[in-house]
Amino acid sequence: MVVGRGLEQRYGSPTGAAAYRTKYDGSWARRLSGRREAALLRWALARAGTEGVALDAPCGAGRMTPVVLERAHRVTAVDFSPAMVEEARVALAGPVADGRVVVGTGSVDDLPFPDGVFDTAVCWRLLHHVTDRATRVRILASLARVSRRAVVVTFADAETWKARLQRWRGRDRRCVKWTSADLRGEAREARLEVVGTRRLASAFSLLAVAVLRPPAPPG
Repeated sequence: MVVGRGLEQRYGSPTGAAAYRTKYDGSWARRLSGRREAALLRWALARAGTEGVALDAPCGAGRMTPVVLERAHRVTAVDFSPAMVEEARVALAGPVADGRVVVGTGSVDDLPFPDGVFDTAVCWRLLHHVTDRATRVRILASLARVSRRAVVVTFADAETWKARLQRWRGRDRRCVKWTSADLRGEAREARLEVVGTRRLASAFSLLAVAVLRPPAPPG
């Protein structure tokens, strides 16, 4: 998978994975951001009508999996990093023991699951790291293939006030930002359509979420 420089090294090591697991507990600002992200995901899952069995890919250290479990009966959580998978197994030990979560290794651009096996596929905080357009489309198509109802993805929104301020200051962050046209175009190539978007906080964050569905059949 083509991602931003150093991402695989940073999150692929045991030290990096352990640091990521506690990243959102480090300060009141991080904790507030984590709560706002959880609320954003809840909105997206409700908009998607999520139920049944869901996919969380990449799951990271399992931070958002419990939010998905609020609507899904079971969640399969996968990540490309074996070190991150081990952190997720520790964080999700309770629901894993209850049979509600399965954690494993897998790459989002080539998911090892049958077509339509999940109700909803969630891809949280990945796409803005993926520098290659063809790979982003492949990720969206992979998520679409395994989901029956909807795909939920986050992206860095180029139209937020924060993104505009970064451009004005000449301090653009090294991440891939999508305009509305970018989002629709890449989703269309993956045979998906955008049915809803919401931003985390336009003035303070680039993060936004999109709910995508396969287009309705003609007629």
